[in-house]
Amino acid sequence: MNIVLPLVGGTPRLESWEHRAWSPGVEAGPRATDRRDAYTRAVAQERPGPPDPHGPFRRVADSLLAYRIFPPTLVSGVLRRTPVEVGDTVGVVYHGFRIVKLFFAARVIERFDEPRGSLWSAGFTYRTLERHPELGEETFSVEKDMETGVVTAALRSWSRPGILLTRLCGPLTRWVQVHASRAALDYLAQVAQTTRSCSSV
Repeated sequence: MNIVLPLVGGTPRLESWEHRAWSPGVEAGPRATDRRDAYTRAVAQERPGPPDPHGPFRRVADSLLAYRIFPPTLVSGVLRRTPVEVGDTVGVVYHGFRIVKLFFAARVIERFDEPRGSLWSAGFTYRTLERHPELGEETFSVEKDMETGVVTAALRSWSRPGILLTRLCGPLTRWVQVHASRAALDYLAQVAQTTRSCSSV
């Protein structure tokens, strides 16, 4: 994790993260004691069947793949390209503190846009890198029930503290996680309802 001081000209630098190894132990998968979170919200209604090419499902999918997942005043991304691809490093800037910003990164291990049973799912999964405040994986997705047409935004993850600071500040770290995840659902619901595509591709 890097601390960025905007008042003295500090800027997030993705280069220092792009060649880092995974967080130690993350490749072994979750432990029994790790947190497992699932935040979901129905954000729109389409006609039954595959996603509408210009509908809310695609708006949310485009936003996810550009790492426009959270309110930009809270969390923003630093990317080499959009949409993200497997192997890309995604920098994350947390703006939640008044004077400093926190900067850390994860690497995309899966990207998907396909039918899975009765659901059509699009999104990606990333895995944390060494010195990330958390250790784990998170999947950001939008899902359409092709039978009912309901479109749902979802954030699913497993994690545990990745550095000493987040272990020592457990309650605060947990509050930040929960707050950011709920804010993401609020933001993606707004994306779903806008009439202008959020795609940059």
